Amino acid sequence: MSPIDNILEQLIEESRELEKKIATLSRKPYIIGFISKKYIKCGKKNCKCQKNKNYYHGPYYYLRKEPDYKYRTYLGKTIPENIEEEIKTGLLLKEAIERKRKIDQTIKKISNLLVKK
Repeated sequence: MSPIDNILEQLIEESRELEKKIATLSRKPYIIGFISKKYIKCGKKNCKCQKNKNYYHGPYYYLRKEPDYKYRTYLGKTIPENIEEEIKTGLLLKEAIERKRKIDQTIKKISNLLVKK
């Protein structure tokens, strides 16, 4: 077995392992996004935030989701317990999918090179 065949075999095995990981992670609740916090001025005339330029209300937490992170969901003044874990799972899932995609591309390129020989 040539060194290239060994590398190809290792990549195929890693791709299979990632496929299992993706299947396991996707069965859990997940969110692909992040939490942002915002401080605001309320607009009431007699409020401290209107009289003091350094005073703001908040923090208020928002969830921003893929694909564009543009739209946000208001979470409140505190972050719900489950959200952080779901975001962590989503990040692991996204990383695994991206890694598998790159490995599969590499496998395809190596396979094409071996066929041309």
